[in-house]
Amino acid sequence: MELILHHYPDSSFSEKVRLVLGYKQLAWRSVEIPAYGPKPDYTPLTAGYRRTPALQVGADVYCDTRLIVAELERRAPQPALYPAAPQARAQVEILVAWAEAQFFRPLALYISGLHAARFPAAFHADRAALHGKPLPTLAQVMAAAQHYLAQVEPQLEWLENLLAAEQDFVLGESVSLADFALYEGPWFLQRIGGTSPLLASLPRTRAWMQRVADIGRGEPCVLAAREALAIAAANAPLPSGASDYCAPEGVHLGDEVMVAPFDQHAPARGVLAYIDADRITLAHHATALGEVAVHFPRLGYRVSRARP
Repeated sequence: MELILHHYPDSSFSEKVRLVLGYKQLAWRSVEIPAYGPKPDYTPLTAGYRRTPALQVGADVYCDTRLIVAELERRAPQPALYPAAPQARAQVEILVAWAEAQFFRPLALYISGLHAARFPAAFHADRAALHGKPLPTLAQVMAAAQHYLAQVEPQLEWLENLLAAEQDFVLGESVSLADFALYEGPWFLQRIGGTSPLLASLPRTRAWMQRVADIGRGEPCVLAAREALAIAAANAPLPSGASDYCAPEGVHLGDEVMVAPFDQHAPARGVLAYIDADRITLAHHATALGEVAVHFPRLGYRVSRARP
């Protein structure tokens, strides 16, 4: 079954997945989606989930890069994204958690605020609604950038110091998922703002960025969104499997539920088809698609009974 990535070029989280696909030398189809809503050919596949990217395999849709990467690692375990030792794997997960929350969020707000005038008004309105916040003025967005800069600079120094031992990658001579996750921030900094003066005094970081970029993204084949929807319609989701897991939220298989990241206000809705300590799966019926299975990681997501 083909791997279909729904993404857009400026998406930093998509860049991580693109690099993983390249590292594992996997063939993949590329569906470009809008950077902000509405996303009429995307949300029918994801039960209303808005974040980018999602990985489609037939009628199964994997949301959030945590789960996407886990699925790619399951399908193509070599070359591995994690060192073999459990302690080293934990180090990778800790670095990924830092990279994509405390490090990336202020960096993204800084560079996006600095160049806020480049983004259409609909983009700013979309992001405010997604996070449940009032729409800021353009002047407010641009002024906030300097406050975030103070959070970015020391963390870039941390990254430089992680590479102080002259190794090729963050944890040594072999690349790991930590490299791809940490790369997202500096990549986005330069993708949106061009050559960044923030990186000028960080030679090890710049050299490491080039090594990561050289891994490549494979050779994707472009696929139209409507073709991806047709592939979903022509297939049935994989069986969800059995689980005796008891969800502390009090939800049960067969319940109509909502699933959303803790920091966003746009939940996916569907019937709970599977849940355990690692994964949540919704059965979702969309007009002209039939049923799709939409999968989410447990970590970072809340699940509750659906409200009218």
